[in-house]
Amino acid sequence: MASESGKVLALSRDLPAAAGPMDTTEREERDRPGSLTAAELDGITGIESELFGDDPEPEYCKYNTGHIREEIGFDGRYLNFTPASQRLGQIQSFGCLLLVEESSFKIIALSVNAVEMLEICSLPGRTGCSLPGRAGWEEAIGLDARVLFKATSAQTMEKACNATDLNVVCPILVSTHKSASPFYAIMRRADEGLMIDFEPLKLDSQYGPVTGALASHKLSAQAVARLKSLPVGDVRLLCNTVVEEIAEMTGYDRIMVYKFHEDEHGEVLAEFLNNREIESFLGLHYPATDIPVMARRTFIENRVRMIVDAKAAGVDVVHKGGLQQGLGLALCTLRNVRGCHREYMSNMCTQASLVLAITVSTGDSGGQDKGRSEPGRRLWGLVVCHHCSPCMVPYPTRSACEFLVQVFAVQLMKEMDLANQLKAKHALKMQTLLCDMLMREPGPVALVTKSPNICDLVQCDGAALLYNGRVWRVGSTPPTELQVLSIAEWLMTDHADSTGFSTDSLLNAGYPHGEELGEAVCGLLAVKFSDKDFLMWFRAHTAKSVRWGGEKHDASDMDDQTKMHPRTSFKAFLEIVYMRSHPWEDVEMDAVHSLQLILRSAQQEHDEVKRRQLMLARVAELRLQSVDEINQVANETVRIIETATVPILGVNRSGQVNGWNMQIAKLTGIPVDEVMGRLFLQDLVADESKGEAQRLLVSSLQGHEEADVEIRLKVWRNGVPSGVLIMLVNSCANRDIHNQIVGVCLVGQDITTQRIVMDRYIRCEGDYRTIVHSPNPLIPPIFGMDEYGFCSEWNIGMSRLTGLGRADVLGRLLLGEVFGLEMAMLMLRDEDAMTELEIVVNCAMEGHEDTTNHPFSFFGRDGKIQDVLLTVNKRTDVDGRITGVFCFIHSMNREVQEALKAQVAAEAAAQARLGQLDLSRESLRSPLDGLSFIRLSLQRLPNLSPDQAQLLETAGALEEQMRTIITDMGDLSPVEEGFLDVQRVEFNLVSVLNASLSQASGAAIAKGQQLLCSVPGSLKVRVFGDPIRLQQVLATCLRTAVEFTPPTGWVELRMDGPLLTVSDFPADVPAAELFRFTIAHCGDGLPGPLVQVLVGRGGAAATGLQGMALRLCRRLVHLLGGEIGYAFESGQCVFRVDVKLSVKHKAEATA
Repeated sequence: MASESGKVLALSRDLPAAAGPMDTTEREERDRPGSLTAAELDGITGIESELFGDDPEPEYCKYNTGHIREEIGFDGRYLNFTPASQRLGQIQSFGCLLLVEESSFKIIALSVNAVEMLEICSLPGRTGCSLPGRAGWEEAIGLDARVLFKATSAQTMEKACNATDLNVVCPILVSTHKSASPFYAIMRRADEGLMIDFEPLKLDSQYGPVTGALASHKLSAQAVARLKSLPVGDVRLLCNTVVEEIAEMTGYDRIMVYKFHEDEHGEVLAEFLNNREIESFLGLHYPATDIPVMARRTFIENRVRMIVDAKAAGVDVVHKGGLQQGLGLALCTLRNVRGCHREYMSNMCTQASLVLAITVSTGDSGGQDKGRSEPGRRLWGLVVCHHCSPCMVPYPTRSACEFLVQVFAVQLMKEMDLANQLKAKHALKMQTLLCDMLMREPGPVALVTKSPNICDLVQCDGAALLYNGRVWRVGSTPPTELQVLSIAEWLMTDHADSTGFSTDSLLNAGYPHGEELGEAVCGLLAVKFSDKDFLMWFRAHTAKSVRWGGEKHDASDMDDQTKMHPRTSFKAFLEIVYMRSHPWEDVEMDAVHSLQLILRSAQQEHDEVKRRQLMLARVAELRLQSVDEINQVANETVRIIETATVPILGVNRSGQVNGWNMQIAKLTGIPVDEVMGRLFLQDLVADESKGEAQRLLVSSLQGHEEADVEIRLKVWRNGVPSGVLIMLVNSCANRDIHNQIVGVCLVGQDITTQRIVMDRYIRCEGDYRTIVHSPNPLIPPIFGMDEYGFCSEWNIGMSRLTGLGRADVLGRLLLGEVFGLEMAMLMLRDEDAMTELEIVVNCAMEGHEDTTNHPFSFFGRDGKIQDVLLTVNKRTDVDGRITGVFCFIHSMNREVQEALKAQVAAEAAAQARLGQLDLSRESLRSPLDGLSFIRLSLQRLPNLSPDQAQLLETAGALEEQMRTIITDMGDLSPVEEGFLDVQRVEFNLVSVLNASLSQASGAAIAKGQQLLCSVPGSLKVRVFGDPIRLQQVLATCLRTAVEFTPPTGWVELRMDGPLLTVSDFPADVPAAELFRFTIAHCGDGLPGPLVQVLVGRGGAAATGLQGMALRLCRRLVHLLGGEIGYAFESGQCVFRVDVKLSVKHKAEATA
């Protein structure tokens, strides 16, 4: 440990070298003054966690190690031990240990209790075993360990040694040679040889004898199913569930989930108490120094640690000098408890414990390279179990708990990913708030004088704006004006090169007047948006109330300077952190940085009118970009779909086929040109599948997308019906740019051959091998596993896909040897992928629902990654008993995957743009409300002239038109699909013409054009109709005409009518008359693409904003019951708009 001066204290002691095995002389030598006793060695060898107390680093045999040196360092956060301090040589007494040569099973070392437990003395010719002490184990050295067990047990051990990964075959059930006492054998490969732990089997166990990892993992099947069924978004519920399930499986008094925070200190997040009389540790925090670095590293490698009885004496591990470097016991399940940790457990009134490591991926995946396929993992936390009396959990149950924790870690990663997505959404909301602030008024002053203000952007206690030498303050506890100026001067002096600054303690950051600010101003977040202008946010002091287990800052609580001694107090106390605020989060700093960039840009634009025009243009540009992006992705998706190797088809709302790619044409025998427009259900779907297909279409058209639905289509060959095509299809709704469902897309997977294979297998077992192992390329890759976890099937398709022959894999463990990590034949990406594969296989073996189209990736023998879909079906005998699983692999075309990903990305981008449009729409309402208030106020003034009254009336019409346009910005689908409810109100035609002309007057004057209006006096009448939509159409046509008229030219609006009387209105409404509005202009006229859009023959997206506007005009005119056109007449270019209006009565001219 570190001394008071902070220097590293090094302890170094020499033990006398031992020349031979431990004997009476050696015992006496070890007891002499100056040498280390076992108790002293325990004291020197490490501080351990008060919660779980694991050995920080591998233990080593303490006999014949010669010289031991301990160097213990402290880096200010946690202890770091060298491996030399871990060389111990004892195991717990409930089991025994053998170290053997793997090739010959010759015993190299053993625990002294193995002589009795494994009945070594009862072997023929072992006369010296009757002597106490050393003689028994000495005679065992060099013995073939297989003679200690029944012949069948010895064969089982030999077979297990052939496994690449011993974890998948453990535990092994063995019986002693004489009394047939049952033991679980747990094998581990070490540098010194094969290490075998033997744990006695309790015959009264609720599960009975269990062998192999797969069978052990089945014990947690129900718990795994419960974890996977939990709703997403609740980490606390996930933690509470895992402690409840482990409590039920193990029976420990206390079970906890212990999380490591970013600063390495720990917190108890969840707890379950089987014994309500013991103390609760829920919510306690533990300093980072309580768990050394090497202890954390050990838990990455060996993730389960059980202590059966902390008070029981340990058992020595001995050898005859063949291990000059000692024996590492880090991977031994029986390794003993140190005196150091016994004291911890005694202080907690705990006698037994079980610790399970929770590791998650760091995300550093190596991508496609097999050599870098295993991402790093970090220790997220621990599941810790305590018991007040001795408690032994069988190895299969511990293995099941370990698997459950692995599943918990996978679910936890999904929760963490979800949390990151929520943070991203929060950041988007921040961006929305930024735009809302700057849309209302130009200049930064509005950010502090209006509502919402900059205090609404991030959580703070006060904020300030320093702009042009003046200070504006806002919030509950902002600093004074002089203090703000002082802080700004300090930032410009000490942090001149930075445009942003953040701290949770101004005092600790070096601000010279930090103490004067007091607790009211501790945290600062500041940005500079010009040379001397700042925005600042302030946070007050936050007292962190944390319940610490063990005293963190008490100077009197010192560890022994000659031993790494644990603290003996576990009373919770408050750690109070003064002069420090709540830290600023990354999302908050990103939002402030965005505001900084916007302010810099806004400083360059002072013209209010131009700013709003630019904003409206930007809104229109965003809409156009959204449409263009979707069209580009749609075109690319169509190309990929047409050439995809999976069957894909489309059906519109009328049930007609509007999509049919080459693959489905090949499978059904129906060419694309013959199938387009045909009724899908009536003409193409097989009779036995029509009901299911109809249900699928109806559900999808209602927005309920489905997956893995089986449908059957008719097949033709040479124009003659020839069987059916069986497909598993996923449905997705086709939507237009307004998010309206216009049809259904079905992406299929041909399972005809698979169905035939399974049907024939059920009907005739004799045909099974002929079909499955057929070289026909239409037979999918198939492999199988028996009930014991061994690979029982591997067809030619699998050999082609993986490069492994049938003889290479049959009889090997499917999970671990064939598919697995490190030394497996076919390596998976990472540990999470292995866990997911175990889950789907176990679910099928347990009789749960079969897994279909599970994403599965592995590296083939050539080192290339294979991304496929895996279908797992249970395999049963004639009595319905599950005897294994069948697995089918389906290749997924990568181009289709990329196309679907691109489609999702485009939809997300379009959704984001629509969100920006919604923001702009809402932001424009406030200025409109202000304009409306001003207009109404002016209208109330007395003695208005006729011209003034007409201007105010025109302003009112323009205001209503703008509100209508803003409403359309949210959703144009009613206009596009013809469902818009048009108004039927009374209005003055002259008012509509004046409002339309006013919208084109500014542009015409700027180009030096003449804007004329010719309306017969007899047509200045009041009519019934929709004035706003008519005004919108006429204004768009006038603006377009002005834009395509040369400078000094002319544009004329004329009105003629009535042309025709139409009697399709209600009786109380006068008969409609057809009015014609003509906009004529000189020049070359509109470009051809725009004319095509106006008459409904071209796409609007490719013609820019004018095309979009003219397309909307055409839709509106049709909704008004009229027509629109464009022509060249008598040397003039003419817009012609015909609409139906019902005349009320003649009126005097008003214009």
